[in-house]
Amino acid sequence: MKYKADTLFCNVREHIVKNAKPTLNPEVVKEWFHHQRERTKIFYKKEILKERPPWTTDPILGKYKFVNTKRKWDKETRWLLVHVIDNPSMSYEDKLLNCFLFRVINKGETLDLLGGPIEFKKLTLAQINSEYRYRLAERERHNPKYVFFSAAYILGGPKVNFGKAIQEVEGKAEENMILRMIKFVYYNKNSILQGVSKARSQLDVYSHLMSFSGIGKFLSYQIFIDFTYLKEFPFTEHNFVISGPGCERGINWLFSNRDGMTSEECLFWFTLNQFEIAKKYNEIWLMDELFHFLPKDERIYTLMDMENSGACEVDKRCRTIFSGKRPKQKYKFPEPFQKSLI
Repeated sequence: MKYKADTLFCNVREHIVKNAKPTLNPEVVKEWFHHQRERTKIFYKKEILKERPPWTTDPILGKYKFVNTKRKWDKETRWLLVHVIDNPSMSYEDKLLNCFLFRVINKGETLDLLGGPIEFKKLTLAQINSEYRYRLAERERHNPKYVFFSAAYILGGPKVNFGKAIQEVEGKAEENMILRMIKFVYYNKNSILQGVSKARSQLDVYSHLMSFSGIGKFLSYQIFIDFTYLKEFPFTEHNFVISGPGCERGINWLFSNRDGMTSEECLFWFTLNQFEIAKKYNEIWLMDELFHFLPKDERIYTLMDMENSGACEVDKRCRTIFSGKRPKQKYKFPEPFQKSLI
């Protein structure tokens, strides 16, 4: 499927993906389809119908935290979509820079605290060192337990490497972690934008993001995906994928034999063959039924869905079922529902 200026089968071997005959684990395939269907139903009941919990009888999904079937439905990504992606008052360049900044903080509430999203074209160091520092200090003073970063991502790379980069520029350490992130984007804004504008493929953008110290494979791919939400961005999420550690484990659960495919090629293969797989294993997999609450053109299960929910989350589920290793994060019901569940 061709979208915008996408390179088809970017970073994978098309002939391998189209001709591979891997072996799948039947038990895991069954859990995969069940998980995707049930997690989507939970989102529909919780976010669309606004029903009270419990939203599922599945003991694993009812107790532990799993990402939504679609990345756009997750809380922090929704903040990005509303405040940055669909913000009519922001320039394309500022949107790109805010996507970069957002994903290394990954918490919209923190950017709200700073009056974000940030207009980097107008931003000055004086504003960062005075206004932003003051606002962050005030939040910490009033709420010492406030967590400025999301727990969803491991952000050790940016916290350390961005700090080193700022120290090289300013000649002194920047102790505030959030200011490290803002200053890094501020000092590198031209480089970030130039690399994106010169990219001729999805891999070019990804490689450019990887060139910044502290931005590893996982974050580079996540920032790339955020860029794809922008209508001006020339590429989409449909023809490029990067497999992270959790995703790799999920692929190992699904595939008993990869038939020579890389992890990324496995993700392509499964996405391309999802309906044939469902038919072979007698699984219900109807897009108009699964995503009935979405516009017709959005009722698809994409390559990004496969990476986000299909592989990473099946690893967590299978570790729980087959290895007795529970996911790290339990699901916390929203405040209004706490007492009703006791």
